[in-house]
Amino acid sequence: MADKLPNDLTKFIEANMPMMNQLGFGGVMGYCSGMAFRKVGKAVGVVIGLGFMGTQAAAASGYINVDWEKVKGDAIKPLDMNKDGKVDEKDAQEIWNRYNAMMTQRLPSAGGFAAGFLLGARR
Repeated sequence: MADKLPNDLTKFIEANMPMMNQLGFGGVMGYCSGMAFRKVGKAVGVVIGLGFMGTQAAAASGYINVDWEKVKGDAIKPLDMNKDGKVDEKDAQEIWNRYNAMMTQRLPSAGGFAAGFLLGARR
């Protein structure tokens, strides 16, 4: 089977086999989820960036008025888990804890999910 795989894929599998064996099913699912998170995050970033640029250009040209303080407050609300008015590491930890609990619920070999997710998100 290895002779039918593209050379780059074979090299990747050989280089990462020790890590894959340790992570197990939960780790592989975490890795795939991390890769998806990274890809979707980039797309969301592009959409938000383009939206901001268009809105700011319209505001600078005098077509619309934007209350950026209100926009900021409304954008922060869903991410401010402890309701202290700011998004900080405590909020990020709570978001991660909720996400991790949801993704590992009833997952066999869930212990490797977090490590796999982080590996997939950073590659």
